[in-house]
Amino acid sequence: MKYIKLIIAVLITGIAIYIYSGFFGNPIEYLKVKHAFEDYIDKNYDGKLEIEAIKFNFKTGGFYAQVGDGNYKTNSYLDYYYDSSIGDGYYQDTITNMEDEINNYVSYNIEKETGIKRYYMSLEPTIHIKQYKYKVNDFYSGEEPIDLILNLGYTYDFEEKSTNESEKDKFPYKNKDEFIKDTYKIVKSLKKINYDFRNVTIYSFKEDGNNAYEVNIKNLNDIKSENDLDKIIKNVDYSK
Repeated sequence: MKYIKLIIAVLITGIAIYIYSGFFGNPIEYLKVKHAFEDYIDKNYDGKLEIEAIKFNFKTGGFYAQVGDGNYKTNSYLDYYYDSSIGDGYYQDTITNMEDEINNYVSYNIEKETGIKRYYMSLEPTIHIKQYKYKVNDFYSGEEPIDLILNLGYTYDFEEKSTNESEKDKFPYKNKDEFIKDTYKIVKSLKKINYDFRNVTIYSFKEDGNNAYEVNIKNLNDIKSENDLDKIIKNVDYSK
């Protein structure tokens, strides 16, 4: 009878641990993950990033840590993957926030300087920053170089009902001269912004929706006239 009770107790304990682990994670694995997060923060953030909570995602079966920088409560996370690698959501959020800031500031200034409406522009700025050089809520300093891709044309949030007839016919460009004219306006406006733009790509799709006018500019100061753009403009087939 003792053995039967012991077996039942072991089974119940095993089932309880299994259920607990399914919702809250394995306690032993938790300690392993906690050490991995702390070690990652020590190596990449000089120990200055704070772990606010370590939680278990029962849907994915993995642990994640909500982190903060001491000044703001953030919604940024570190993820622990099955291969023991760390996904750094705090770092990605820092980059994303700055790139969103750059997008808004640059598109605003282009519209202000050129008259080209923001709903005709789709910007993709890319910056590369060192981990924890900035905090997640810091503003972009203007120091890091920016790779910029700018698509001229109707964007996904374009509201045709608020557009007059002359604007409706703006895109696609009827010829490369029209594209070059607007592109040169944009180049001049970018020069006025105190950012380090590099590898600027500006393109606009033609009527067929596959081919596009495109210019790639390594140094904005090399573009001193529309003629300089005419020398580097090319046709790109985006269907390939």
